[in-house]
Amino acid sequence: MAVSVLKKTFQSDYTKVFLLCLLTSGLMFLPSIIINKGLFTLVGDFNYQQIPFNMLSNSSIKHGDIFWSWATDLGSNFIGSYSFYTLGSPFFWLSLLFPASFFPYIIGPMLMLKYCVAGMTAFGYMKRYVSDKHYAAMGALLYAFSGFSVVNLMFNHFQDVIAFFPLLLAGMDKLVEDRKHGWFAAAVALNATLNFFFFMGELVFLILYFCIRFLAEDIRKYIRALPKCLLEGAVGLGMACFLFLPAVLFTVQNPRLNAFLYGPSALTFDGARYLEIIKAFLMPADLMPYQSAIYDSDFTSSGAYLPLFGPVLVIAMMIGERKNWMSRITLLSLIMACIPLLNSLFYVLNASYYARWFYMPVLIMALMSAVVLEKRNEISIRSIRKGWLITAGATALLAVFLFFYPWSPSEKSAVFRPDLFLFYLSVTLAGLAGTYYLIGRFKSTKYWTLVTTAVLVLFSGGLGLFNIEVTNSVYSYQSGSDIYNTLIKTARFLNAVLPKSEDYRVGISDDGSNLPMVSNTPTVNSFTSMVNGSIFNFYRSLDDPREVKTIIPDSYFGLQPLLSERFYIDTVQDKNGYLYAQFNNGTNTVYVYENKNVLPIGFTYDYYMTTKQFNMIPAEDRHLALLKAVVLSPSEVSRVKNFLLPIPISQLNSIESGNYLQDVRARASEASTYFHRDQHGFTSKIRTDSEKYAFFSVPYDQGWSATVNGQPVQILNTDGFMIVPVNEGNNTIRFTYQTPGLTAGIFISLLSLVLWAGWIYGGKKFSERLSNPFGKTPPGRTLS
Repeated sequence: MAVSVLKKTFQSDYTKVFLLCLLTSGLMFLPSIIINKGLFTLVGDFNYQQIPFNMLSNSSIKHGDIFWSWATDLGSNFIGSYSFYTLGSPFFWLSLLFPASFFPYIIGPMLMLKYCVAGMTAFGYMKRYVSDKHYAAMGALLYAFSGFSVVNLMFNHFQDVIAFFPLLLAGMDKLVEDRKHGWFAAAVALNATLNFFFFMGELVFLILYFCIRFLAEDIRKYIRALPKCLLEGAVGLGMACFLFLPAVLFTVQNPRLNAFLYGPSALTFDGARYLEIIKAFLMPADLMPYQSAIYDSDFTSSGAYLPLFGPVLVIAMMIGERKNWMSRITLLSLIMACIPLLNSLFYVLNASYYARWFYMPVLIMALMSAVVLEKRNEISIRSIRKGWLITAGATALLAVFLFFYPWSPSEKSAVFRPDLFLFYLSVTLAGLAGTYYLIGRFKSTKYWTLVTTAVLVLFSGGLGLFNIEVTNSVYSYQSGSDIYNTLIKTARFLNAVLPKSEDYRVGISDDGSNLPMVSNTPTVNSFTSMVNGSIFNFYRSLDDPREVKTIIPDSYFGLQPLLSERFYIDTVQDKNGYLYAQFNNGTNTVYVYENKNVLPIGFTYDYYMTTKQFNMIPAEDRHLALLKAVVLSPSEVSRVKNFLLPIPISQLNSIESGNYLQDVRARASEASTYFHRDQHGFTSKIRTDSEKYAFFSVPYDQGWSATVNGQPVQILNTDGFMIVPVNEGNNTIRFTYQTPGLTAGIFISLLSLVLWAGWIYGGKKFSERLSNPFGKTPPGRTLS
């Protein structure tokens, strides 16, 4: 029995595709993994976001810290912060089999696995449209190793989305064409759980797909399937709500979503962006932080090149079969990519340009290429020749323009790194030459399928390997060993030298490394855009808007005691700082400096000021004003009148650094004598001389509730943080956190799961009744 199962598994087409993708991804990743003795690192976001995010998520889940993350900036909703990066990914949950510190060793093989899964899901979708599955396998390779996949290597979580997206289209096909219930709902549930933000863009593409693939083909036939698609889509989304709902409620607080396109900017890009879009389809993917042309660096994920063939076969089908649904959806996708407002539909109408939805049309383009390869003897040779000539001509024109046309008065061309650009251009020309010979000259040879597949594997794997090796050579200071030392080793040393008390935070000089996430230390810094909205509001009030990093200017020294930043970690020696500890991590000497004028998390105020008063203070002095009084909106002033006094005008007019230590001492006189964090919140003990409000530099969130001496109290929002009323004498203050939307999301998911199971069973029974309406016994069978 077991032998039979193994035999069938290895003979399966999916297994063959998996092995093809494994071979290709092995060519890409294994040389770097071997050179770095098992470690795999790249650059920037990959090293300082993806690795720390996964390590923190691993550690938090294993320790039960699944509600509030103290090591994410000033503190953030854990599920909300990491649903975009880790929590919905099956690959992440697989990594939990290993200790968090193993992740730099796991990430390389995991990326290879993601490419293999992308190939298998693409194969599962494409095999419907070709009669010979060898061509579906070729199409799967084109999709899995497209320019979009390669350009987004540094974004580990993007590869998860690429891996499972084809299931959405395959599920819709099964529901509409085969009338098989449940598959589409399951695909929706998986993708909505995987990454809620990308799924919103996928919804747009699904609508386009249904309209063009089905309704435009035969509206009378397929309109009947619309209710079933809507029902299964709703049920699938409902099944994902245990993560989807908390993630959405968290993300809507993020001000980065509020930007919108206005006026002419909604209709056209600048010329450089159009050139970049054309280059994304014609040429292999560049390195995001080290672009060869047009932009010196570009993090928009512009990449859509199909290995070896480029857009040749796509253009051939569009010329030869204009009315084909694949041609229509590809053309519409191209139009939408060139109009800012339409492009933004795939990114929740965000004003910033991103091409992070190109993997969707790339799947259709890969399918078109597979269909043309199979029908290469049937499709007009003129169409293929025209596709080749258009691609070659466009590539030549683009290269000549970028190389020789002045880019600005000071720049002779748009090519910033000629050697890199020439390599990509040479690869493009090699692909055109290979396409010409494989399809034009040798399309009928005996071993054509085997040879073409082998060339495609070598081309795809070699191109990916080149990008990885160039990244490693350009950013050699971010080698595997250096990143391991900077993150894992440094974190171990910090955990050994820092005091075990829990009432402080640390600051780091390298605000982009996310070291505190690895050491699981409360911090004032982070390099992530997924933090509580209150944090954004706080820094905006200081006229120092936060983007993807928290960078506190040195001149804002009043924030050190306010945010309880007791230690500062640097790799540069400061003779004026109070050195607490130092150690060598194998790459650098790390210095830990202590701030003696620090306040514990939790202290009291006697005064308040209104937001209007606060905004009238010069921006450079507001950090000092925050040590004198809490900031309240007009609606909240009436709630504190029996506890706090309005700040005297004399104090507002004398905000200067000379009073800084006096204000710190005033806050320290009634501060936490005990502060303890746990899996559900934190507890503080403060003794006061009268009724007043206690301030906690913990980001305000609807999920927080509080009690003082066992009695529930209302939490007020003060400039993004929390204050609660306290009594005269001893106070035990308890804050408890419950992720907003989590309970409701779990309930909706369970209900939707029951509906899904009922729909599968009921749909099957309904189909049986339709096929046998009168209960007649099929020929050759007897009733039992």
